[in-house]
Amino acid sequence: MARLRKFAMAAFAVTWLSLAAVRPSPVRGVGYDELAAHWAPVFYQDVNSTYGYRADYLTNFNYDGDWAGNNNWENLNSYNLYSYVYYSIVETQTHYFIGYYTYHPRDDGPTALDKHENDLEGVMLVIRKDGSKYGSFQLMETVAHNQFYQYTNDSNISTGSDNVDGGVLFSNGRPCVFIQANGQSPWGGHGVYAWDGSGAPGGDGIVYVYGGTADVVTDATGDYTHTYRYALLSIDDLWSRRTDIGDGHTFGSWGALDGDTYQADAAKLPWAWDDPDDGPTFTGDFIADPAHLIDTHLNGLGTFSHEYVYHPYYTHRLSVSSVTSLADRDPFGNGSDIYVKMIANGVAHSDDRLWKKNDASVNTSYSVAWGTMDAGFAGQYSSSYNTRYVAVPPNSTVTIEINDSDGTSGDDQMGSLTASPSVGQTVNWTNALTSNGQARVTATVEAVR
Repeated sequence: MARLRKFAMAAFAVTWLSLAAVRPSPVRGVGYDELAAHWAPVFYQDVNSTYGYRADYLTNFNYDGDWAGNNNWENLNSYNLYSYVYYSIVETQTHYFIGYYTYHPRDDGPTALDKHENDLEGVMLVIRKDGSKYGSFQLMETVAHNQFYQYTNDSNISTGSDNVDGGVLFSNGRPCVFIQANGQSPWGGHGVYAWDGSGAPGGDGIVYVYGGTADVVTDATGDYTHTYRYALLSIDDLWSRRTDIGDGHTFGSWGALDGDTYQADAAKLPWAWDDPDDGPTFTGDFIADPAHLIDTHLNGLGTFSHEYVYHPYYTHRLSVSSVTSLADRDPFGNGSDIYVKMIANGVAHSDDRLWKKNDASVNTSYSVAWGTMDAGFAGQYSSSYNTRYVAVPPNSTVTIEINDSDGTSGDDQMGSLTASPSVGQTVNWTNALTSNGQARVTATVEAVR
């Protein structure tokens, strides 16, 4: 074991990252705030008088003047609810990924399982950079009750790991989005979907349009009779407080708003969102790695880059370049079926659906790129990449684990590499021996923020 550790340390290097190189200023003719304002959706908000209209109004998390999450249910009727929507922008070489997030202080309903303090759902617009000032709309993805839904009017876009759920209606060039009211599903819980042009369920609903001004709703009666303006707030307001965790703080746990009414800490932020049955996407991909999310969910996207040029919403960049098997773990003697599992803060961010090499020859180095060789989702991705962008707490432990995939007797671990880099630190492994000596790995872990 002493000899194995010696070899592993010899291939281990640590450097410090220049943060100035991570968040470049946009070189474009339009600012990100202007871009978000241009594409800001029209929201058709259903309301439910049974649980009080105010619980369905859009507003900001600190509407009551503080950043504590566990008093927002109680304070709902004591403060004006100014109409706000949060937004984020991530940019690759080919696309903008613009997130819009709708916050409600209460998610109410007929049973305790329907009720919790704070609620945040959202929609992502995927905008192609086509040389025009604002780009062109390609598709949108919405979030409702831990499920992701995809919508597009582009007939070239088709099913990947998930399916196309419908088309998109526009009003004055803006996509139209429907938000459920409080109440039991399927018409409750503030889930976000594409609006289909129908009237408000129950006959009462309001319309929110972007106007740069945050109106206070005064009348919610009528079937989308009343229209109110909303203003945009950067999700940075919450992202910058992501480590403000504890009872009476903004967050009760990582990525979950502090709430103590009915279900504790039930409302999650996009860096903690995960759809459990949408293929090889992982916790936080909605904002931490949106290019991976979209390219996994759908096909027919055309030219589609995974190289980010502006991205403030991840903490760690994980990359594996090559893997070499040093042991035959296959029970039939055909060679190990090797794959990479990246684990950050105890949560997996890759598996054999992204990359796998069946019957790997011992002492042969194999290059890693998602969707290649014998991956469960082989051929899925529009361009070559081998990175994962994740959002986890500072100083999180990151493990690069090599496994032999074996469906008959369970996967066999072929060792791992582990590091807990500080913010600004980069860990490099070059042909490093794993913990049990059964594989070699070339990989990089960057702790950016």
